[in-house]
Amino acid sequence: MARTHKYGNVLTARVSDADFRAVCERCDEEEISRSEYLRYIVRMIADDARNSERGGVLLDGRSMRKISRELVKWGHHYNQGMHALNSIKFALDHGRMDADWISARLDECELLLAQVNEGRSEIASGIASLEERAIVGGD
Repeated sequence: MARTHKYGNVLTARVSDADFRAVCERCDEEEISRSEYLRYIVRMIADDARNSERGGVLLDGRSMRKISRELVKWGHHYNQGMHALNSIKFALDHGRMDADWISARLDECELLLAQVNEGRSEIASGIASLEERAIVGGD
């Protein structure tokens, strides 16, 4: 039985062995066909002309969900750390000088802000790895 194709137009391009392997590997990683991959690239450039100058990145849904979850987690920890610091400021402003309470709150702030920094490092590392996976641009 013959396969029916949704699209009738065909593009042909000559590429180096390294470029061909890179496309095939990326398609395998993202679990998409080469045609679908190339359509994504064409649409990225067509939708945003600046992509042709600065390069673009194809992100799969799984990567976007990971980044989104980490950003939400980072925001939660940041918010909790700031809330704890604000409660300390409020206590000091209103004459509550319980050193044990303030010490405990500062320890909580330190822990929460350390978690924020850890999340920030993971996000920065993840975003930096995207630069290595640019699919548009190069030489």
